[in-house]
Amino acid sequence: MMPLAAFHAFRFDPALGPAASFLLHGSILLFFVAAALAVLSQLVPGKVKLRWADATGAAATALLVGFFVARFIEAGSRPLGNMFEIVAMSGLVLAVAYLAASRLKPIPAVGAFAFPLLAVIFGVDYLLAPTFARAGADGPSQPLLVAHIVLVVLSYGVFLLATMAAVMSLVQERQLKQHRDTPFIRSFPPQEALRKLVHTCLLIGLPVLTVGFVLGFVSFTSADWAALPQNPKIIASLVLWLVLVAALVGRATGLLHGRRHLYLVLAGFVLVIFSFVGLGLIVQSRSQQVAALAEGRA
Repeated sequence: MMPLAAFHAFRFDPALGPAASFLLHGSILLFFVAAALAVLSQLVPGKVKLRWADATGAAATALLVGFFVARFIEAGSRPLGNMFEIVAMSGLVLAVAYLAASRLKPIPAVGAFAFPLLAVIFGVDYLLAPTFARAGADGPSQPLLVAHIVLVVLSYGVFLLATMAAVMSLVQERQLKQHRDTPFIRSFPPQEALRKLVHTCLLIGLPVLTVGFVLGFVSFTSADWAALPQNPKIIASLVLWLVLVAALVGRATGLLHGRRHLYLVLAGFVLVIFSFVGLGLIVQSRSQQVAALAEGRA
């Protein structure tokens, strides 16, 4: 088994200073607290208020923004080449989107899905830090490559928002069919609004991801092309691109009517996570085997 200390392997990167480490860990902790408060606000609404979760989530988001400010100051573009921090940036996009939307039109039920999703994202990202974060890794230096990474991060954030809306729509539909008209379900946005949100996110996410791909491929070197099959970031992004295309084409042609495009979004989310995490673990395992063989020969 991997030692417990290995879960904190990314902390040993010399570029990660004490301030950035404190902000990151504080943010993750507060997102978990916000998730618990959001769920409790729906289970025991008389005792726990959603605004407590929103306030905690806002504080967590502020700490996360501070973390990235500290990281870019101390490490330049290095965070853009680190998978751990790219996943954290995608979570930041979702957190900002939720907080902005909740201020424009408060929807109590959304927080009960947004904050648990954020907690899962940061929890998995944190535990798999040894796979995603490599101490001393350099960040991108080409402007086109930087733009590519930023656009891919934004597309992931938008897709996470679409996934959350799809889950809410399916849960609401199931509950209504079973005639369970609970206060929790009544606080959901209308079915049409949720499905429109999913479709809007797909319409936004696909062009953003496509432009990001074009910029990335233009800036690729021969070494980047050779390493592409073993790059979890690229493979997961390609899977996401195919999912977005399939969902939009399927809806436009009528092949994915009703709930089918929502199921495709959820299946796509699972595929992205599997390709992202699974391939990352495989690559890490192979690297460890090669390193062990090299040490044995030495």
